[in-house]
Amino acid sequence: MTDAATTPRNARRFLPPLLLLLALLLIDGALVSFRDTWERYSPDDYAERVRGCQQRPRDFVLVGGSPVSEGLNPAVVAGVTWRGQVLSDGYAVGLPGGTAADVFYAVRHACPTLPKVIVYGIAASDLNDSRLEPHGPYSLMTWGDWSEWVGGHPESAEWVTRHFVQGRLSRCWAAYRYRYGIRTWAAAELDARFPGSCPEAAKEARTNRNYSDALRGGNGYAPAEWFVGFQYDDRKRAGWEAPPFEFLDKYRTGNHLKYLPRLAEWCAERGTTLILLDMPVTEDLETRYPAVLAEYHRRLDELEAERKIVVWRASRQAVGLDDTQFADIIHLNGSGAARLSGWLRARLAGDGK
Repeated sequence: MTDAATTPRNARRFLPPLLLLLALLLIDGALVSFRDTWERYSPDDYAERVRGCQQRPRDFVLVGGSPVSEGLNPAVVAGVTWRGQVLSDGYAVGLPGGTAADVFYAVRHACPTLPKVIVYGIAASDLNDSRLEPHGPYSLMTWGDWSEWVGGHPESAEWVTRHFVQGRLSRCWAAYRYRYGIRTWAAAELDARFPGSCPEAAKEARTNRNYSDALRGGNGYAPAEWFVGFQYDDRKRAGWEAPPFEFLDKYRTGNHLKYLPRLAEWCAERGTTLILLDMPVTEDLETRYPAVLAEYHRRLDELEAERKIVVWRASRQAVGLDDTQFADIIHLNGSGAARLSGWLRARLAGDGK
């Protein structure tokens, strides 16, 4: 009798946590149903560009760090006839802060349908093996990617593992994954209903939404507003001095030899042509870091001669750039991006003729 009465009471003890778990699952499901809204307000630069590139087959893909995201416009290149083939659709997967390792992982994720050409707009910082933490791959990193990175970079194992776990957690728990998007969406909605209630947060939300929409519905070229309009010569005349680039000061070589040849092999196995586009920089950067850039160009020469990787030199002189086409010492503004993209189009059109 006592045991029979105790059993229902014990069962009832588990009822509140079970109901709580059910409520959390229902809330999570409701949040997932609005994921497009949250993602519009919280663009993960790496993931958004990869997903944007994945949307449909691309004839050509432009990859690289921030000089590519700000300096190469696929719309200018699209329609060029290259080796008898029309490259009608392209996308720019520019990863601010990315290195050769980041580009390698990004290409594998972003190009499930293989493009005819991949142009890697490479810069000296991309070869810097002192930067061991991946800039963005953990947002889409698989177990195999994690194992490969940790095995190759034990120094960064703790950092990569922590972010990888966060990435896996975000796949299971929508409230965690979309926490930033939900907050910025709420700020935008609140400011719309009560103008002036949270203007800074609402401005941030609108900026994120417009940027995300540009990446999803466009071709990946969504430069920052200040990059488009600024001119480096105007900034210098106003007394602006570029900060030191520590990643160049600490420049070392070697790590890129693990990833660039692998990227070249990956492309060759799939019939995709890989072109390394040596991105232009200002004369001021060349003056400040002559030894670094000389070593960088020597490494490109070795890749071209020994590993048969195609390198195109988009020097400042070759493209016809000056300080009016740069926003700072390494990034092009809107005018410079149009000129460099036009130069790339002409170079592709002339390749193989």
